[in-house]
Amino acid sequence: MKTTLFDLIWKLKRALEKEGHKPIDLHKFTEDSEYRRTILLNADSSQFQFSAGIRAIYKDLLTDEALDLTKEIDLQQAAVDDPDKFVAANTGPASPAEVNVTSEAKGRNRIVAGLMALILLVALVSGWQYFQLSERGAAEPQGMASNQVDGRVAAEKTIFKEQVLFRLHGSNTIGETLAPELLKAFLTDQGAEDIQLRTTAIDVENNLLFHMPGDNVISRIEMQAHGSSTGFRSLDQGAADLAMASRRIKEVENEQLSGRYGDLRSKGTEHIIGMDGLAVIVNPANPVSHLSTAQLAMLFSGTVDNWSAFGGPDLPVRVYARDANSGTWDSFKSMVLKKHHKTLAATAERIESSIELSDQVSKEPGAIGFIGLPYILRAKALAISDESNAQPIYPTSFTISTEDYPLVRRLYMYEPATVATGSVIDQFIRFVLSEKGQDVVKEAGFISQNVYKTRPVLSSQLPAEYRQLTQNAERLSLNFRFHSGTIVLDNKAQRDLDRVVKYFEDHPGQSAILVGFSDSIGEPAANRQISQQRAEAVEQALLARGINVQFVEGMGEAVPIASNITRAGRQRNRRVEIWVRSPDAVAGY
Repeated sequence: MKTTLFDLIWKLKRALEKEGHKPIDLHKFTEDSEYRRTILLNADSSQFQFSAGIRAIYKDLLTDEALDLTKEIDLQQAAVDDPDKFVAANTGPASPAEVNVTSEAKGRNRIVAGLMALILLVALVSGWQYFQLSERGAAEPQGMASNQVDGRVAAEKTIFKEQVLFRLHGSNTIGETLAPELLKAFLTDQGAEDIQLRTTAIDVENNLLFHMPGDNVISRIEMQAHGSSTGFRSLDQGAADLAMASRRIKEVENEQLSGRYGDLRSKGTEHIIGMDGLAVIVNPANPVSHLSTAQLAMLFSGTVDNWSAFGGPDLPVRVYARDANSGTWDSFKSMVLKKHHKTLAATAERIESSIELSDQVSKEPGAIGFIGLPYILRAKALAISDESNAQPIYPTSFTISTEDYPLVRRLYMYEPATVATGSVIDQFIRFVLSEKGQDVVKEAGFISQNVYKTRPVLSSQLPAEYRQLTQNAERLSLNFRFHSGTIVLDNKAQRDLDRVVKYFEDHPGQSAILVGFSDSIGEPAANRQISQQRAEAVEQALLARGINVQFVEGMGEAVPIASNITRAGRQRNRRVEIWVRSPDAVAGY
């Protein structure tokens, strides 16, 4: 059986991180030999049970030579048994650095062996003394026996007990990497010690273990990431305390759970913890660079089964899709297949792991799949347009955070109303939504909701009024959106108000420009009026928080970012953009 050097490096990265190493930059690890060597030499290799394949490449990773990531490794030829071959692995003479690593490992092994022998000796002596004390106890006065019992009780207090702190079930997109990183950061912030991620026999089920200083309890946080639907089912069964989802809770799910947990669509229970773009990925050698959602529907349904139909090579299309429990699948089905009245091809291969799906697509020339943005890895992401004649948009942090990219989704955690305010679960949610928590979201490869500004390049095809209004201004990385058919801000927008206030506190003197838009349903004049009303609703909310608003303008249906044919597209078009201008900038008006 053969694999590639890149595959083994990826497994090594995950193994190190699961044993408590801080997140490793995969690109830097493969390209920067000094960075790679520092990580490997500082890692206590005696604590890890690496596979034979990883042991076989260890020597190559310590050199300064460029890595051939496509190099094939024959796993059957890899060294498996001799721990002294951990570094050399039958690959020739060891370098001085490798000799040092091997010597250090042997030294550690001798120290560990000595300590184990010492512990065994102490245990034998203690056991003999305890036996003698027990024999004498019956003949000794009561006071003496009491002191001995007190001593044993004191000793027993050092024994650690285990408790389940809380349970997160649901989305694989969140549970595979994001939730563990958020939990580690939260626990570190709380002062926890010995934080360790422990895997189980099932890949998508993990436990995070830790204890607090001076406490004799080992706490465990349980994570099961089988898909968004399973999170709501676990809540219903009383098997979870928080549900993770890469889609919004469905009406039928909310109705089923509301009697026990309250309205899970309310601001206090529904938490958007970050943003994610649903990237469509192909093999890196595929020359196709962009597709419309209609073309995607044809490919994933099997209606088109050869890449030559869309300007690609004469290759059969091989479809990969996430499993039926996945929120990633639910989102793709809603945004692409249902929108164009298609169903997934019966020949599609369904995969539960995001990482595995991306890996499969990157290896097969005619493959296509969909995945969360952090899992593009070695595959190639396509620019996507909502309609065939619209401008394709590539998934970037800005186009996703503003929700301009067609295949964007919000990531959710659902906190039942029964969770006590100030409880550890509630504190965890507050941390996730905080600026510090959102920094962790970004570090994990997802899109943070922390606000920043950028100066986008505006097409000359955009309305002159719009270009003049935003002249010499910069756009913030969010859009305000509303509950359907109202001028009431949705849950994300209400929390975004606080983030905007924080931005202006950090950038005093700047003023806001608000530009409202609508969908195209109805008369243009009425659409312009509703877009003006929505912009003014945001203005009032900002003024109430002490933010200076310079201009407010409703532009109706003038600048659509999505198709007005679908309900989801119309919802994306109903938005208010926020731009900022410095005091010394020249206004457009």
